[in-house]
Amino acid sequence: MDIGSLIWMFMIGAAIAMVIMYYNARFLGRLVRKLIQIDATSPESAMPLSELGLKITPALKHSLRPGTSFSETVLKTEDDRYYIAPDKLSMAKAKYRGKDTTIVFVLLCILALVVVAFAFSKILPDLLSKVGGDFSRMFDGGNAL
Repeated sequence: MDIGSLIWMFMIGAAIAMVIMYYNARFLGRLVRKLIQIDATSPESAMPLSELGLKITPALKHSLRPGTSFSETVLKTEDDRYYIAPDKLSMAKAKYRGKDTTIVFVLLCILALVVVAFAFSKILPDLLSKVGGDFSRMFDGGNAL
């Protein structure tokens, strides 16, 4: 695999991470922010989704399945009410705040990644081959300059 392919694979991974960050902040964060707003931090203060003005979508249901980090942050009571685990409250406020994460910001970041990846995939291979050639000439035959 050449260096250009590695650069593009890194860019694709970073773009996927940004899309996931946006999804977490905007869509999962909507539930978290509503629970924080009403101070639902115990089973007694838990609220059903209908009273929060939300619906259980397939993506939300998938995120709330047992074993996910989201389901460890947003807990569900036996009667389908939701609250934030008190020990996860400060992390939830930071992770799901959503104010800084707009679709425009994500798209601009991905565009910047594409530009940087394109530039690096054109410049870096030539630079590495030049530096490699310089080193091989410098140490060719065991004779240092």
